[in-house]
Amino acid sequence: MQQLEIRATRAALPNLDDTDLEDVDTLVNQLGALTEFRLADAELRPLEVSDQRLTTGRVKGLRVERAKLHEVRMDSVEFTGCDLSGAAFTGGRWSRVRFANCKILSGQFDGLAFEDVIFDRCKLDYAVFGNVTAKGPVIFRDCSLEEAEFSGCDLSKAAFDDCRMDLTTFERTTARGLDLRGNDLSGIRGIASLKHAVIEPAQTMQLGRALVGDLELSLPDDD
Repeated sequence: MQQLEIRATRAALPNLDDTDLEDVDTLVNQLGALTEFRLADAELRPLEVSDQRLTTGRVKGLRVERAKLHEVRMDSVEFTGCDLSGAAFTGGRWSRVRFANCKILSGQFDGLAFEDVIFDRCKLDYAVFGNVTAKGPVIFRDCSLEEAEFSGCDLSKAAFDDCRMDLTTFERTTARGLDLRGNDLSGIRGIASLKHAVIEPAQTMQLGRALVGDLELSLPDDD
């Protein structure tokens, strides 16, 4: 099984063989399950998927104006080069799911369970992760998370690497074991929610600058 390794965090990649995948034009199946599928270069206005199971599939170049995925179980699914900005993902469990080079600006991720989930080179600015639980490894690699928010999340099995985190906010976060090494933390907010996270010595000064922003402290020049 192929994995993406970020220091001590290893997340399994989707297990896909393109020769076994069948082309589809939607992610909705009347039987409630879609298996061994490929959705490529589709442009949809609404995309509403509810109470479905997506297993062993590739979604490439999908562009949507409005997307809602509710209580969707995903196993071994990869999204590549998709624009899912403003999408709402609520409920459900994701296992071996990878988003690569995707734009999910202002995305809403609520009440999800993640296990072996990877966001790789994705734009997640202004995204909100609420009550998301990392049941297994979760990796954010080379992602833009400017003004993103993590609220009520369990990120104890997550790792961030080389991410842009200006005004990224953490609130009521379970962070024991959360690996934040390899990122500039000077612009984050909600330091108190990162108790027991893992950092490297050079980041202590960055957290000092973040604390100034957190507390809205003034640093006037000496006369």
